[in-house]
Amino acid sequence: MTTLREAAQQALEALEGLSEPYYVLKAQDALKAALEQPEQEPVAWTTMPHTDDWLFVSGAMKPSLPGDWHPLYTHPRREWRGLTDTERAAVQHESFKRGFSPLEFMELHEAKLKEKNV
Repeated sequence: MTTLREAAQQALEALEGLSEPYYVLKAQDALKAALEQPEQEPVAWTTMPHTDDWLFVSGAMKPSLPGDWHPLYTHPRREWRGLTDTERAAVQHESFKRGFSPLEFMELHEAKLKEKNV
């Protein structure tokens, strides 16, 4: 079975053989950045979903117990991205231009933050 890392490497090699329009370069950059990330280690193992009596074992090492063990990973934590001074000024300018109330200003500010942190 091909791992996600192997598939990304194959895709990158295929893209490098193509002509270089903007979207190809962007895809190459994204794949290179993903491949530079260290491979994530499992935090636990489980026999689920292949058995009725499933087990969980914590720890990065695969258990030596018999069974079909599957790794479990943590979800990578994303870094919070706040608004820049320019973006804050744009929110403030838009709210003043439209005559927003303080509550509407806060809702606009919150919406901009959600856009950046989806």
